[in-house]
Amino acid sequence: MKLYLIAGALALGLAMPVAAQMPQGPISRADFLAGSKAQFAGLDTNHDGVVTKDELVAAMTARFGSAPPQAIVDRIFAGLDTNGDGKATADEVEKHGEERFDKWDTNHDGTLSTEELQAGQQAMMAEMQKAQ
Repeated sequence: MKLYLIAGALALGLAMPVAAQMPQGPISRADFLAGSKAQFAGLDTNHDGVVTKDELVAAMTARFGSAPPQAIVDRIFAGLDTNGDGKATADEVEKHGEERFDKWDTNHDGTLSTEELQAGQQAMMAEMQKAQ
């Protein structure tokens, strides 16, 4: 379950491609957003410019060998599909990434330190655990 939470936190945060190890800082806003775009491209397996719940589930299942709990999928997807139309567009995901970066960059210096990344990721993990 913890691996799903980590993957979910990373997908929701869109800081880096899903990985078993959390990214470390410092990371610039540009690099954070580039990671977000790269992750979106990886999730959009049919390259139609949107990510669906099915694509998200498929990516998480491929990574961990079994389907993630529906509550985690729903929580992640709700964070990405901000207008609730059943698909997450590149624009929605980019805006989400910008908002996440701004929230985590507590000293507003345009860079996420290791401490800011860890605090943001821990807060996101706590949110994910509430969704179960």
